[in-house]
Amino acid sequence: MQNNNFVLLTALQLSGGKKPKRWQYEYGLNLLARYINQRKVMGLDVTGLMDEYREAYTKLGY
Repeated sequence: MQNNNFVLLTALQLSGGKKPKRWQYEYGLNLLARYINQRKVMGLDVTGLMDEYREAYTKLGY
């Protein structure tokens, strides 16, 4: 995962800068999914965000 991935950054914040646990990655992934859905509702571009979501989703092994 890129070091600026939204999911990774969220997980790192939740872990206090330590190695994130799986639930922290999952929380970041869910948060990003909700953010993407809200941007879609408002008619905003989500192209780059979808790439980040796919990258994190694949990395987490779903």
